[in-house]
Amino acid sequence: MAEATRSSNNNKVSRDSSSPWPEIETGAIAFLLDARDNVEVGLLRDWVESRRPNGDVHLRHSFIRLPKGRADDFLAAVLGLDDSVWMQPLRIAWLPTSHTGGNRSLQDFFYGRIAEPGKIRRWLIARFRPERLAYVVGDGARLHELRERQAEANVAEDDLSGFVANQALIALERSERLIRGARYKVPRILQSDVFANADFQNLIENAAQQGDRSAQDVTGQAARYLREMAATQTPFTLNMMNALYRAACRSHHDAKINVDKSQLERVAETMGARPVVFLISHKSMLDTMALSLVLFDADLPSPLTFGGINLNKPGLGSLARRSGIIFLRRSFQDNEIYKATFRRYIDYLIEKRFSLLWALEGTRSRTGKLLPPRFGLFSYVVESILRTRLHDVTFIPVSVAYDQITEVEDYSIEQRGQTKKPEGITWPLRFLKSGRSRGQIHLRFGEGMTIKELVEPAELEAGIDDQRKRTLVPTLAFEVAVRMNAATPITATAIVTLILLASGNRAQSLAEIQALARGGATLIRRRHLEIVGRSNFRDENAVRATLDALHETGIVSYLDEGTERLYAISVDQHLNAAYYRNTAIHYFILDAFVEVSLLDAASISGDLTEAFFVRTSELRELFKFEFYFPRRADYQAEIKRRVDERFADWDDTVRRSDAGGHAALAAVQPLVAHGVLRSFVDAYRIVASVLAAAGADSIDDDGSFLSQCLKTGKQQLLQGRVFSAESISKSLYETGFKLADYRGLLAADRAEARHDFHQEFCRISSRLDEILSIALAKAND
Repeated sequence: MAEATRSSNNNKVSRDSSSPWPEIETGAIAFLLDARDNVEVGLLRDWVESRRPNGDVHLRHSFIRLPKGRADDFLAAVLGLDDSVWMQPLRIAWLPTSHTGGNRSLQDFFYGRIAEPGKIRRWLIARFRPERLAYVVGDGARLHELRERQAEANVAEDDLSGFVANQALIALERSERLIRGARYKVPRILQSDVFANADFQNLIENAAQQGDRSAQDVTGQAARYLREMAATQTPFTLNMMNALYRAACRSHHDAKINVDKSQLERVAETMGARPVVFLISHKSMLDTMALSLVLFDADLPSPLTFGGINLNKPGLGSLARRSGIIFLRRSFQDNEIYKATFRRYIDYLIEKRFSLLWALEGTRSRTGKLLPPRFGLFSYVVESILRTRLHDVTFIPVSVAYDQITEVEDYSIEQRGQTKKPEGITWPLRFLKSGRSRGQIHLRFGEGMTIKELVEPAELEAGIDDQRKRTLVPTLAFEVAVRMNAATPITATAIVTLILLASGNRAQSLAEIQALARGGATLIRRRHLEIVGRSNFRDENAVRATLDALHETGIVSYLDEGTERLYAISVDQHLNAAYYRNTAIHYFILDAFVEVSLLDAASISGDLTEAFFVRTSELRELFKFEFYFPRRADYQAEIKRRVDERFADWDDTVRRSDAGGHAALAAVQPLVAHGVLRSFVDAYRIVASVLAAAGADSIDDDGSFLSQCLKTGKQQLLQGRVFSAESISKSLYETGFKLADYRGLLAADRAEARHDFHQEFCRISSRLDEILSIALAKAND
């Protein structure tokens, strides 16, 4: 049984009855000391002798120091032992002083520093502060039992000493976590342990033969790659980095991160039972910091994440590696040894149940919406799951939402096609420097999933072919993204910016904004969605506070010259406001399709119901690269549920007269299509107009094409032909360009198809004008 004991203030031995001596009656004991220097060796030996059990039984014992470098002495010592010897690992853990009150960020940093004291400080602590000294006793075993484990693990027989040392270190890590907490589960990467896999050894030998090299040479190359990429967390760096993360999050946001406790408890239960992969949304540099803090404060292990090798600079790279970053080269598809080493490393981490983390989208969203997933890391991890047959690895989506973020202006600069100042290596200082409050950070965990939900157990056991693997990865990524969107809370900021942007340049009073917000909140709560922040829209002070917060960051302007204060989006702030609105519009995109399709269906003859559903499907195809939609098999049922929920007897109402579509929409509050779809429709219409202007010529230079879209969009904004500046967005033009390419409209001799493409978005734009008119008429009643 693994034990961990702290020394006493008075006698400097065990505070309780725990003992390093195993409960055995015969045989010898070899105490395996994981000690950094002779100071720790002496302390461990003295403690062992002081805890010698009383009685007539005197067991022979010896002390063997675990190797820190060359293992020749350790190898000789192990090989000289009888198989019946009990191998008992021991270690000393140096603990920070207890801390309470004050500035926790600075304290955590301080405690992190002194948790790894130097040689002189350790001697002083042992002499004068023994309560900070903990003796760690790992699970022991007979040497013959370790030989059996070695054979089961398929480790070469001539590496017994390495296997014994590795097993001792693993046992000590587990026991030390009983003292420090589960948050300090860190990977102790030993080359011998990672490379012991027989399949990997065979791959090394094959690579050596094919390259006319020695196996030792190829193994050395793989070892260098492993050292380059492997994360090596320590309790010291975990303490220090989380102190810095805490300071960064608090510099612009509320001290407390808003997290759902029941979700966190479910995550803790999952992490205790199986390996976990966290897929996080990426809106800010603070995303992974916030998750790290939430897990750290809940005493849960910090996941390992991935970073580009360009970050591996002297000093910064070492710190990043020790905080849990796995460094990867940007391109290694042609380097078979590198790929094999990375695959084996991922296998090792999953086998040892370490958590992994990366951003689902691969990059920060510049628009506020969830971007399409990147499949690279997904592919490696899914392949690892299939190789190791650990099919219960759980993918947990993590959504991080903000009342406001610090980088939003940078994103707007990029959307306008302007050059943003490079962040450089000093970007962390931006987050550590205190500034205007941006409200609270809200973190939510989505429903976890395993590949067993997508592949039948029998098929997994038999092994799936390459074609099935290729479809499994995007299917898994899509499902994780859908669950991430479903877990995303709706902020009060998103609701207010949606209302303000939907009205264009028209300023609104507090009463108007509050009325629309209350209507939206009613719909949201009816669907059991979560609103966070100042979400009591019945309280005008709550709505005013959200508007004031947006005013403080320059997004909202006050107009005070009349009889009451009016609110509007400030000049050149539409993209910033749209960013916050876009964080929630995925909840309303199908409602927008329903509203547009009701008007379209009412304007044609024939089967109204069929025309309605056909139109919603056409809209799905138009915006397939912009939003996540239900699967095709479920899409019509979800559309029907939405239209039935909001528009009672909609088919009868639409049939009664030529204005039936308008009558159906006029009976509902609120309408959302003009607020949700407008910027996308205007942006796609600009793309279509630039395409149409090209006539029959092919489009070969996407950079020049997008530049022309930006110029045309600005021109039409000045002419009043674009609703607002939020549609002048490079990201939206890029997605519109992708849709045009998908439809084959970039090729030559597609002039007529390009014209039809442009007319399609002109028609949708007209429908949005109609819906806005209906909404304004209701507001003026």
